[in-house]
Amino acid sequence: MDISLLHTGLAAGAALAAVPFLLHLIMRQTPKHVVFPALRLIQQRQKQAKKRMRIKNWLLLLARMALFALMALALARPTLNTETSLGDREVDTAMAFVVDTSLSMQYTERGSDRLQEAKARAGQILERATDRSEIFVIDTADPVKPAPVSPSLALKRIEAMTLRPANRSLNAAILQAHQSVAASNLPRREVYVLSDLTLSAWELGSSRIAELIEKNDVDKKKVSTFLLRLTPKEVVNVAVTSAEPASPVAPQGEPLEIRAKIRAHGQKASRVAKLEIDGVARGQKALELEPDTEAEAVFLTPPDLAPGVHQGSVSITGGTDFMEFDDVRSFTFTLQPAARVLLVASTENDALFVRNALDPDPSTLAPGTPSLFEVDRVTPAELPAKIAAGLDRYATIFLLNLDQVDDALWAPLGNYVRGGGGLVVALGDRTRAAGWSSPAAAELLPAKLVSVTPRIDDGFFARFDAAHPLFSRFAPFYDSELPKVPVYRHWKVEPQGGRACLWYSDNDPALLERTFQGVKTGHVLLWTTPLARRADQAGRGAWNEFPLSASFLGVMLETVGYLSGASSVQLTYEAGQDVVLPIDPARRAASFALTGPEPGVTDRVSPIPGASTLLVPAPSAVGQWKLEGKTAGGDDVRLGFSVNPPAQESVVVPILDEQITAVFGKPENYHLAEDADDLKREQAKGRIGFEAFPWLMMIILALVTAENLLANRFHREAAPAAVGGAKG
Repeated sequence: MDISLLHTGLAAGAALAAVPFLLHLIMRQTPKHVVFPALRLIQQRQKQAKKRMRIKNWLLLLARMALFALMALALARPTLNTETSLGDREVDTAMAFVVDTSLSMQYTERGSDRLQEAKARAGQILERATDRSEIFVIDTADPVKPAPVSPSLALKRIEAMTLRPANRSLNAAILQAHQSVAASNLPRREVYVLSDLTLSAWELGSSRIAELIEKNDVDKKKVSTFLLRLTPKEVVNVAVTSAEPASPVAPQGEPLEIRAKIRAHGQKASRVAKLEIDGVARGQKALELEPDTEAEAVFLTPPDLAPGVHQGSVSITGGTDFMEFDDVRSFTFTLQPAARVLLVASTENDALFVRNALDPDPSTLAPGTPSLFEVDRVTPAELPAKIAAGLDRYATIFLLNLDQVDDALWAPLGNYVRGGGGLVVALGDRTRAAGWSSPAAAELLPAKLVSVTPRIDDGFFARFDAAHPLFSRFAPFYDSELPKVPVYRHWKVEPQGGRACLWYSDNDPALLERTFQGVKTGHVLLWTTPLARRADQAGRGAWNEFPLSASFLGVMLETVGYLSGASSVQLTYEAGQDVVLPIDPARRAASFALTGPEPGVTDRVSPIPGASTLLVPAPSAVGQWKLEGKTAGGDDVRLGFSVNPPAQESVVVPILDEQITAVFGKPENYHLAEDADDLKREQAKGRIGFEAFPWLMMIILALVTAENLLANRFHREAAPAAVGGAKG
């Protein structure tokens, strides 16, 4: 930090401080000698008085000299500079404009959105830029390194900016701006950030900006950063924050649940939520929302939808809104024929409860209710015939309470799993450890069988892995239901290549999983207690009461969805995310025509040979996307997905000043402006530094007052003393 003078010539006026001293020397009078021997006492007192007066006169002289010097110095306007001694005049400057083009900048007041305001502010700053200034224009959505341009061309580029759904963090854009201007050799370097400065736009844990500022300071490349906060004074908004089907892949004919969440911010709101599927209105619900609360609208799809890809949306209408982009949210789902499941069990009772959960008796369902799964039940002796016919047609295979599996069958079962299939093994009273201990079985099972525990009457399921896909969707429900399930006996096992995701009250694993990575991930689930029960509690097979629990149905349905890969399919994305779509190996197209929300724009994408998925890299256009192709046999293949704005863009919560300071390292590393007047003041601080003029004027005022008081006090004539006393 150095000191500069805005008016250097006026500083010479400090020499006037010598005027009082010269006057003092010139006008000093020679004292007259008066001989008055009779008044020796008076002479002594006179000498003392002269000494005191001499000291007082010197004090007055110094005060008057300081007054002249400070007045001259104040007129020169000294400043403590933070960058260079350029003053406030316009000089050639390296400027970077970071313009926030995220969707939250759509917030509109008095006919103008935040982006339009940012453009106007940038124009005001560029008006004062010299023609030889270097201007870097940075769009927060565009990571391309900017090149310096003239002020006029920079303004044109800023005026052409539009809102973009996929954006970087402000940290990344500011870093790019600092690196650009720091490389310039111009005498002044400035970065202007024009943004609503919402909390979601920042990486709060990052220190990269503070580190770069410190490095530039060490390299004598000081960069001043000005943050122009464009946040509205009071944010009022209603947004659809999510709209999702219960499952992205569902059986044909089953009503699919669509759950949408609508949030009000700032004030109470009344809205109507509307469901559309394939362009046809399918229902609506009226909602009353209190300020800063969220409501849920639940819809059911009609049962007459055909198999294949369907695309829909939930939108809100009614009332005044200041951001339109978050008034609708899209989704995609696929309907397919009921998945096939194979149950292998020695007795009907061992398969009864799993069958009823997956494919209940039609007489127990409402008329017209479709079956979710097509279930085949065979005995162990019939399993070789099913293997010969091909296991790939089954989404999941259950081996329920079998005494053993022949060694010859483990190889095709292993091929099925490694090809992406799902195998569920449930142990029980018929199981023999020796029948499951072959090397072929050990390569597939997640644990080695040890022994059966003695019967206890106070055992139960105790805890589960809430992050596992089997339990995550309904974790709160399972948390209350599973600990109520009595478990009397179970197999003790030693994990081998698997991990537990459900435990008993004695901490032994109840459910273990082993995965096999390949073109498609395969899974083996091992239950150490049967997926069946016995009515006779004293019977040999009475091991648990799990099938009577409300949680049993949910776990069985989630099991088939998880193992078949349906629950892991994602068809709805946010802008900027890579889209990965599954491909049916039996109906594979060499390439697809990709059509997005923008009419007339089509591209082609092709899957990697042998891959089971198709990649569409980071589409940014918001709306519905479709892919169409043909198999080698000429059959049509149709895929689809939806792209939504990032949900965080609907949350217009400004970042706090202390959080900004944490990002920049120190308060002096940035200047925050709320309006045009604020910006002028902050520019003055950044360019000129700390101006001492106001403080000098205060000191001058204090000196004038002090000089006045001293002069009056020192030169006041003393009142004549009374001589003698009054006569009475």
